[in-house]
Order: sequence, then C-alpha cells, then structure tokens
Amino acid sequence: MKILRSISILCFSLIVLMPVLTFNFKEGAVSEIDNRELAANPFSEEARETGDLTENTENYVNDRIGLRDDMILAYTVLNDRVFGKMVHPSYVYGKDGYVFGAGRSVYPCYSEFHEKFADMIMKIQTYCTERDVPFLFVFNPAKPAVLTQYLPEGQNYDREWVDLFMDSLKERGVRCLDNTETLREKTEKGEVVFNKKFDANHWNDLGALYGTNEILRTLQEDIHEVHVNQAEDVVIREALKETLLVSEFPINETVPSISVKMQCEDRSEEYRDELSLNENFNEFGYFYNFDREEEGAPRALVFQGSYMNEYGYQYLKNGFGEYIYVHDYQNVIDFPYYFNIFKPECVVFEVAEYTITNEYFDYGRMEAMNLNPTLESVLDGGEDLQIEEADAAALSIEKGTKLTKITWETKSEISHGWLELDEDIVYDLMPDGESGNIYSTTVLTEEYERCKDTMKIISKR
Repeated sequence: MKILRSISILCFSLIVLMPVLTFNFKEGAVSEIDNRELAANPFSEEARETGDLTENTENYVNDRIGLRDDMILAYTVLNDRVFGKMVHPSYVYGKDGYVFGAGRSVYPCYSEFHEKFADMIMKIQTYCTERDVPFLFVFNPAKPAVLTQYLPEGQNYDREWVDLFMDSLKERGVRCLDNTETLREKTEKGEVVFNKKFDANHWNDLGALYGTNEILRTLQEDIHEVHVNQAEDVVIREALKETLLVSEFPINETVPSISVKMQCEDRSEEYRDELSLNENFNEFGYFYNFDREEEGAPRALVFQGSYMNEYGYQYLKNGFGEYIYVHDYQNVIDFPYYFNIFKPECVVFEVAEYTITNEYFDYGRMEAMNLNPTLESVLDGGEDLQIEEADAAALSIEKGTKLTKITWETKSEISHGWLELDEDIVYDLMPDGESGNIYSTTVLTEEYERCKDTMKIISKR
C-alpha cells in the first residue's frame, strides 16, 4: 500500500513539476500556437522599457511555462469537439464551419488617417505620372467582405469606411483597382477564392490568380506588352491541409494549389544585403522573366503586402519582363529610394483591406512625405537653382557591390535636391536623418563608377 501511495505521490509531483521543469528560457522564442513572440525576460532591458516588473514577470511566466502550447491546443480542440466553439487566439468560427481571423470583426471609422493615406497615394501617383510611369493602386478585400453571409451570428460587417475611402481616392484622381467585386462575382459562380478554413486572413491561390490578373489587365491598358496569365500558363491542383495556418489546430480541407509555367532568373540576392528595408517588413524579390522580356513586357516595381507575398507573386512574375517587389507598409513611405534605384516602367501599390492602419503605415511619416518634382520641370520653370560640381569633401560614399549610397552635407537651407550623374541619369536627394542639412541617395554602383568624375549636385532653395 505504501509503495502504491509513493508511486501516486511521485506521479502527481511529476505532473505538477513538469511545466516548471520544461520552462522555456529561450530568447526570442515564438509560439506556433498563436504565432507571436513570447514575452521577454522581465529583467532584460527590453522588458524594463515596456512595463513594470510585476506585469512583465506575470506575462513571462504565463508565456514561458512548460507545455503551454500543448495545454492551449488540448483546450482548443476540446472546445471544438464538445461545444463546437473556436477558442483559438488567432481564429474565430463563423457560420457553417467557416473560419475567420480573430479581430477582423473590428472595423474602423473613417478618419483623418485615411485622408492622409489617400494623400500619400496621390503624391506617389503624381511622382510617377510626372516621370511618365503608369501607376496603379490596388485594394484587396478581407475575407468578411466576400463571405459576409458566413460571419458569426450577430457580427455585422461595416464597409462604410471603405466606401468613403474609395470616394476620397476618386476625388484625388487616383487610379485604383478594387478587387472586391471580382472576387464576389467569382464566389457567386461557385468559385472558391477564400478557403473555408485554412489561412483565414488571405485569399487562396485561385483568388490570387483572379485578382492578380485584374491588376495585369488594368496595366495592359497602358502597356500592351503586359502579359495576363492564361489557362495554358498555369497548372491547377489541390492540396490537403490538416491544420490551420501557423497553428496545430486540426482541420481536413482540400484547397487550390496552383503553379505557373515560366522561366525566371532570381536576382534577389544581388540586392538583398545592401538594400534598405524596414526590419519588420523585409520581404524583397527581383525576378527576370526571359519570355516576357523578349515580348517587351515592362520592368515593374510593386509594393505589396501578405496577399501578394504569400500567393499572388507568381502571377506577377509571369506578367512582367522584370518584376521587383518590396514589402510595402513602412517601406512605401520611402518610395523615391526604391524608384530611383530600380527605374521602373510601371508601379503598383497593393494593400489588403485590414492593413490601412497606423501599425502598418505611420501617420507622422506619411504626413511629412515630400517628394521631389522632376529636375526637368524645375529647370524649365527658371527657378532659383544652385548647380555645382560634386565636392568630394562634402560627399560621403558608401560603396557596395551592387548599390552605392551617396550622402551630401550642405550648409544651406534647400527644399529639394538632385544628384546628376549624367544628363540622362538623375537621382533624388532626400533628407537623411533628423538633421536638416544632410541629404542622401542610393545609386547603382556600376553607374556611380561610370560617372563619378562628372557628378553634379543641383539644389533648389
């Protein structure tokens, strides 16, 4: 009897101690169950800057306790099987077993932020138009916009802010494509453009094909050589998904899986290490399509979010001669930096409905955005300009294998500046840092080497 009691005490002690013994001390650990970084050590400098010790310690223990993910998964599956409820931190059940992203039911009111966002888009379009480069802003809908009838009981999808935002773009003359109607029409015809469960926050491969083709079809109005994906370009299969995305929550769903037949050269690594990208949004790609280049398809610079990063990118690769994409969000606010380096022949700025927030696009930086006019227009206007040979003492050169950053320090107050390598190669000088008299631009190293002895700095007071 004593032996049995001892074994019982031992087993009970192990059960109690197991979460402590398996405590997760790893720095920067990420939970697969709710797809986020776990709380940092409460005594670390990072934690001390973001809250008090008691709160940080509680969060740390709750996040790092052993078997946390297993317990959350077991609790989630139990609620699903017994009560038909989704208690997962990233997902919520709708009607008929449809799964939506948690938090996507909170819809914003139209505000000054949306006005500033529209102003930014207009500035970018004006910048492109003045340089004879076609521009297109693309708005991709969230899943609730297309499958509204499957939202949870009592949840009303409010799209009023979207209508007001689209009106504001129209007032500004922004060229815009809203893929909402396209995806709704496909859904009404029985096409599955958003999966029932898997990846609840994005369209699927089929939705991406239809939405991306609308982008290419719209650009084809300006540049006829843009290629719209045809039936013979794609291979459509199905794939079985057994868990929700970035989660171990079990499902059993067959989803579209599409591949595109094409010959592309990946040039991304040539630029990646030297290109400046926001550390939180650092996706980048550069692809050269041999067939499209031979057909005269353009070089496209695309600022895109997760809809395109996850699914739509392959269809754009087949639409352009050169397809260069930058993870948009905070990066697009530095628009001239990328435009000057890649000299695109068309520009696309794509966003998903739920990303038009300050978390993704900083209000203050958008408001301060001040893009250069073309140097040609300023010269033709006879405005007060300073033209000087580039003084080596006033320039700082950071030369890389592919890119070279040129920084200019001036003692004068200027409104705009340009670096002219030769008559056909002009780069915008943009404010660099908080100081008001330091400007920089990044150029191709091969162009710098070829023209470094004839560089000119041109500035407008």
